[in-house]
Amino acid sequence: MQPVQVAVRESVEPIIGDFGCTLVGVDFSSEGRRKILWVYIDRDDGGATIDDCAKLSPELSAMLDVTDPIAESYELRVSSPGLDRPLMVADDFERFAGSDALVTLSTPLQGRRKFTGTVDGMAGDDVKMTCSDGEHLVPLAYIQRARLKYDLKIGKERPNS
Repeated sequence: MQPVQVAVRESVEPIIGDFGCTLVGVDFSSEGRRKILWVYIDRDDGGATIDDCAKLSPELSAMLDVTDPIAESYELRVSSPGLDRPLMVADDFERFAGSDALVTLSTPLQGRRKFTGTVDGMAGDDVKMTCSDGEHLVPLAYIQRARLKYDLKIGKERPNS
């Protein structure tokens, strides 16, 4: 995790818990020239709603204004993880073992930056994946972005969700 994500996580996690939600993860990215801070939340009792996101957004914004973990201007977006849930920490890769995912790397591995396949959990600090060309161990530290793949045509359910 990058320092910005760590600082944001530490600032917002207590507030999210106070609202009966859990923090799924934090992503800081660009859309054109705009910087976007995504804070993904969920609920154990059936998923975060739009109302949850709307209630939390001003609270998180106020806390981030106080702690100021990001020097540049950005837009805050509070969201549920959705069907293509981001996988951000080792526990996510364990929890969603057996699920299909698309993984993009910041550092190439075996000459490639994208792996699409089934997540098989963790092996130490590596994500185990089975892709069409075989099994791979992908260092968690190399992962820039990972998301579950959901096939709407067949309505494939994710295990352990």
